[in-house]
Amino acid sequence: MAGRGATSRTDWDAESYLRGAVDAPRDSPPGTGHSLHTDATWVTVAPEGVPLAEHGWKLHVSTRAATFPRLLETVVPVLLAERVHFKVARSASVLARLNQGQDQPAAVGKAVTVYPDAGRVRALGLSLAALLRGHEGPPVLSDRRVAPDAPVHYRYGPFAARWYAGPRGSLALGVAGPDGELFEGAATMEYRRPSWAADPFTGEGEEDPAPEVLGERYRVTRGIYQAAHGNVFRAVDTGTGRNVVVKQARAFVGEAAEGNDSRTRIRNERRVLEAARGTEGIPEFLDHFAHGDDEFLVTDDAGSRNLLVHVRLHGSFMPPRHTPPGTPPPEFLALMTDVARTLRALHRKGVVMRDVTPRNLVLGEERAVLVDFGIAALDGLHLPGGTAGFAPARQMRDEPPRPEDDCFALGTTLFYAATGMLPPLGVTVPGLARDRMLQALTALHGDRQAAFTALIADLLSDEPGTARPALRALADGDHFPAAPSSPSLPVRVPLPGEGPGDVTGVRPAELAGRALETLLGAVEEHQLATPAAAIGAVDASVYTGSAGVGLELLHHRHRPGVPALLPRLAAHAVAASRRIELAPGLYTGATGIRLFCALLREAGYEAPPPREAADPEPGDDILSGTAGIGLGHLYLADLAGARGDDRTGSAAHLDAARACAEPFLDTVGELRMTVATDSGLPEAAGVDPTFGYAHGAAGIVDFLLALAARTGDERVAAATLRHAKALAGRAAKLTAASEGASAVPISASWCQGLAGASRALHRAGRHFDEPELITAARAAAFACAAWVPRMENLSQCCGAVGVGTALLEIGHAEGDARLWEAALDVARHLLVRSPGPTRPPSSSPSTARTRRCPGAWA
Repeated sequence: MAGRGATSRTDWDAESYLRGAVDAPRDSPPGTGHSLHTDATWVTVAPEGVPLAEHGWKLHVSTRAATFPRLLETVVPVLLAERVHFKVARSASVLARLNQGQDQPAAVGKAVTVYPDAGRVRALGLSLAALLRGHEGPPVLSDRRVAPDAPVHYRYGPFAARWYAGPRGSLALGVAGPDGELFEGAATMEYRRPSWAADPFTGEGEEDPAPEVLGERYRVTRGIYQAAHGNVFRAVDTGTGRNVVVKQARAFVGEAAEGNDSRTRIRNERRVLEAARGTEGIPEFLDHFAHGDDEFLVTDDAGSRNLLVHVRLHGSFMPPRHTPPGTPPPEFLALMTDVARTLRALHRKGVVMRDVTPRNLVLGEERAVLVDFGIAALDGLHLPGGTAGFAPARQMRDEPPRPEDDCFALGTTLFYAATGMLPPLGVTVPGLARDRMLQALTALHGDRQAAFTALIADLLSDEPGTARPALRALADGDHFPAAPSSPSLPVRVPLPGEGPGDVTGVRPAELAGRALETLLGAVEEHQLATPAAAIGAVDASVYTGSAGVGLELLHHRHRPGVPALLPRLAAHAVAASRRIELAPGLYTGATGIRLFCALLREAGYEAPPPREAADPEPGDDILSGTAGIGLGHLYLADLAGARGDDRTGSAAHLDAARACAEPFLDTVGELRMTVATDSGLPEAAGVDPTFGYAHGAAGIVDFLLALAARTGDERVAAATLRHAKALAGRAAKLTAASEGASAVPISASWCQGLAGASRALHRAGRHFDEPELITAARAAAFACAAWVPRMENLSQCCGAVGVGTALLEIGHAEGDARLWEAALDVARHLLVRSPGPTRPPSSSPSTARTRRCPGAWA
């Protein structure tokens, strides 16, 4: 059946159609009907009396949103007659969203999912393919096609979600094989099958494909980028030997109401590249061809490094300690000039690029090159779209393109190159994104780079006559005009006592209150009300789940709504722990959940015990290994002791903690870690995965220190001091490395870097009265503080809050005003990266009360 000419009904309601289709006649025999279940995305149809297998070969039927009604009218009667379980997208508008491929690339095309019995997969798949021959639909990337001319696909996977504890306690969707082998069940963008399951349509296993040749000419050498709308490949032109880039556009993916899809972008890119041919700094158009319904664009190969990856791996172009005052480094000046000249030349030819981003800026051997002109504007024609944060708000509203849009995008791209931070997202107040970026530059460089900050201010300006002259001057090599066009630049965000009359400052306690309100507003959606198949329904961990939220909320029981929420979080955590076989870890497994429930009972709430954990996998860290399990037992011993249960509960937990410590006590030299030693970053990045708190030696030292302090065991104390001194030596080297030009922010993190280690070293130094440990801890803490203005990640684990926690703890212990001020700088940075106005709403006295910092129990 052909889909062409179908009437578009993008608001068509599949649920209403299905309810009518499954209504059985009154005289139908019992057990021959169907039941429906609806959620936000799917309508599931279940035949009464037919059990659903746990896993097997599933069928996916694809269609365009415009032909969705016709598809269901064709296949639903067949599926009802076959009495198989199936689900469909809830409406045509939901299907259109899935087919965009932005949030879930593997969900593209899945209009109908069928769960047949194992013995009926092949026959039903072939029958549907014959019925739908010629029907148009996007490809389902996780699947294979049953037939090349029909939108029926298949793959092996779970029929109902079954979560299990994967490596290091992380949750994953799994399918258990006949020998206990686990197959990762989540759909990806490539076809996979478990080793025990033969393909029902080919009978073949998976084989390594021969090198692919596209367009009968371009031999693929490797992939560059993978996306729902199409992949990008590096290839060799077999006719000329030339290195080229081949961009794919998949049919019907990203389809708009007017029928444009990803292929329209390819056609627009060809149109723009041909019109701008000869412009320095853009790719040369070489070829455009179709293969089946898909289309491919070929350009010359500009290089293998884009700005996004370069900064992620090697750091920003303007690290404060390595950039002379007043002038950015020469290589950064050259990059700025290259891009400005390219944009000026494009504007003279009537082209507005509209997608200047770090990903689309390739750092070639000779100069920077702009790539990806799919949404560029020329001769009054353009496609809607833009990259959030880099495109101005007016472009995201699809207002008419203008050269100032490229100026703004260039400003944000240069901001990223200079700081390593993406522009703030979610900003709704006009002009606030510009102010935030300028505040971030001021916090990072002060007056040392005032001219550069003024240039960025002009490029980001929406004022007529400001942005375009700045672009022209930059293209002419006049990087920094004597007087900036912008009359005033925003200063750093003030905190209490820093604003006139102390009215513009934001109190940290008020910030904490606002953060708590955000947390309370999100708990229901992301954990308590999540569908049973979603990871939120089974994630009870301290690290990312309900136990961690509950542990924090225990410190805020005075707040409205929190007392009623805590038992619900406990019920969620216990129920989740009983659905899956948890690993025993502290942050990722059963020990943390058990601790949350015990603390909740101590606070006077009802909390049933969670399921006991499975035997631990080999592992030694705080996050999921024996050190974390041992630390959890120490906390549980304290709680048992506080209840007077010293003989049984407390002693048992202390014995368990000692057993966890045993492998570390006789180790000489550096601790041997089970975590992978390769961070994937260059050596100069200053990151060692075996060093930090979550995965490395710092967490183990902290556990051993806690055990030594509680037991007074001399053997434990001697081992702790030995490992702490080794950690201090490693910290000194990584502190020095963190100051290098190629270091990256994760070098200062709680999980992998210096922030977590500084806390462990400082605690050990105070306990043993060892000045060398305290000196190493302070040096590491100040190194972390220097990183805060460049931290894009704001979290406790990998970002600024983890650094702030370390600065607060050490500053409080020493009464050091410099560390307190550095902690306040973390609060300022959180404001600089926030999407809303600086000034908070007025608060009641209760919201201004300070509490223990998040994670203080750990």
